[in-house]
Amino acid sequence: MNTWQEAVLGAVRNLCRRHNFSIFTRQMLIDEELDPIIQETHSSGATPAQTMSRVLQELREMGYIEFVDDQGAYRLT
Repeated sequence: MNTWQEAVLGAVRNLCRRHNFSIFTRQMLIDEELDPIIQETHSSGATPAQTMSRVLQELREMGYIEFVDDQGAYRLT
């Protein structure tokens, strides 16, 4: 079982690799990767999308991703 940080970072990398770009949005991540993240973390919480948003903020603070614009786009660094 992975931690939420490991699962979300892995999902971001998978998303970017699959689409061959480094910029993504929270909604893209929810649409394409939230279910695998939930499975990977064995999450049973009621608000996994909110947890993912918190983890995205943590990853941004750690320097793994950065904001690109005010429309909610991120870049994998």
